[in-house]
Amino acid sequence: MKKQAFWVLPIAAALALSGCGSSGNETAGTSENSGAAQEQSTGTPALTAEQAASVVKSLVGDDSKAQVLDGDTIKASLPESKKVLEQMEIKPEKCAELVTQQGTEDLDGTNMAVAVVPGDSLETTTYSVVGYEDSAKLEKAKTAIEKKDLQGCDKFSMSMSGQEISASAKIRDASSDADSTVATQTSMTVNGTDVPGGSYQVQGLVGSNAVVVAYTGGTEEKAEGEVIDQLIEELNKAVAEVKSAAK
Repeated sequence: MKKQAFWVLPIAAALALSGCGSSGNETAGTSENSGAAQEQSTGTPALTAEQAASVVKSLVGDDSKAQVLDGDTIKASLPESKKVLEQMEIKPEKCAELVTQQGTEDLDGTNMAVAVVPGDSLETTTYSVVGYEDSAKLEKAKTAIEKKDLQGCDKFSMSMSGQEISASAKIRDASSDADSTVATQTSMTVNGTDVPGGSYQVQGLVGSNAVVVAYTGGTEEKAEGEVIDQLIEELNKAVAEVKSAAK
């Protein structure tokens, strides 16, 4: 698989988990809901684009390898992300729709920032923060977290450029300082070979904001619970940063 795909996929996954993508049933005119999320929410108000970028920068600190993408950069990268995803054959078909639609379309009514921190080999940690100004998108994200539903995509496969990837995902028990929390663990094989470490993601809702912390491709032998605990610790830091920035 092309190296660029490994940079695109964490962002696409974050978008999908945050419910930022088009479901295919939305129509134009989301501006009618703009600001409604803040009015309806009794918790932390939606972050601005500048505040979201500030939060992810705080989370990665002075790590020189971190790549921080603000909302404008993410929007500009969506065509390339979509191109990469469309080159993949994803089965079952409904999972392909989830990734390609929710991973590459429609950021209107949201303020998003992402930080990607590469480690050794294919190891990557991704921090994503989304502020919802659109009440419909906020409700969609809230429902996804609270239902803890993989939408039938607990097992799926992807193929691209001669690479065959099979994955199985499951929901893990988790709690955090966020209003609601969901954690997922994904095991992967590439051309029949297990990918060390797999992939873990935790997501929390903070008022009108969502935070996703993802870790992929670690080579160290760690217990599943240990990895989740470390991500929850990072999520709690993000929750505190979001609340501070929104004041």
